[in-house]
Amino acid sequence: MARPENKVIFADLAMLFIAIFWGSGYGVSHMLLRHMTPLWLISFRFFFSSILVMMVFRKRLTLLTRKDMFLACLGGVILSGVFISHILGLAITTPGKQSFIQCVHVVMVPVFYALFYRRSPGLLNLLGAVITTAGLLVMAFTPDMSFNAGDLLSLVLALFIALHVLAVGNFCRRMDPLGLGVVQFLSASFIIIIFALISEPLPKMGDLTFNFWVGFSYVVVMVTVIPFLIQPMAQRYSPDTHAAILMATEGLWGYFIAVVMGEETLNSQVLLGGIVIFIGVMLVESQMFLRRNIEEKDLNIDKM
Repeated sequence: MARPENKVIFADLAMLFIAIFWGSGYGVSHMLLRHMTPLWLISFRFFFSSILVMMVFRKRLTLLTRKDMFLACLGGVILSGVFISHILGLAITTPGKQSFIQCVHVVMVPVFYALFYRRSPGLLNLLGAVITTAGLLVMAFTPDMSFNAGDLLSLVLALFIALHVLAVGNFCRRMDPLGLGVVQFLSASFIIIIFALISEPLPKMGDLTFNFWVGFSYVVVMVTVIPFLIQPMAQRYSPDTHAAILMATEGLWGYFIAVVMGEETLNSQVLLGGIVIFIGVMLVESQMFLRRNIEEKDLNIDKM
């Protein structure tokens, strides 16, 4: 049987995997916004994502009780807030700026965790969150940087992400994680489509290019379906503060991928910030090995 700390390490690696693909979504989504309005883009993204997860995992819904369904729908409401604020903010700001600003959630999660559960998330987790945030600030802020409404929406996005991390962390330990993921997709898709119908004209499907559908397919499968199904399974074993810090690296990945796509430019300040973020992440992960060493020393003492 796998040791508990090994499960946490594997779960943390899964969260890092999620962060890489979420980070890649900023540049691709920014490109897709040239062809479709924000809310309809996210509506189509969730509509097709919902079809995929229902085709594969619809039987998991039978594992959920009515209470589970309600909680999963609540998670979907929060998830819709994540993506509405994300896509509206991205339409105004740049993918690099949003990928950094939204990572403020890494300090929100320990604070909300302490408020909701009335216990400390741990000194190393708090220190790791502070160091990771410092790295993000080094990467993001320059003397001539200006802020706009899109950046404010990116802060709202950070709030929704923090709430979603805590909600999923709580719900996935109460119910089947894949069932949770399916209901989240369905409820979020419904809410976002309603907002799109109210706010924006219907898109002209005939104007969409082949390149649009290639990028859109990538966002649906690699940035939406796979990460959001992995997240509730990983958060069963990964503490909420771990999840927040590891997912905050999506800002780092998002920036570098945006550089590769030609949406941003690379500089030494970004590299310095990336090093600081890496130190913060390693600090959080080191507690698992420190705990193992302490347990093994205590076991050796007991055997003496």
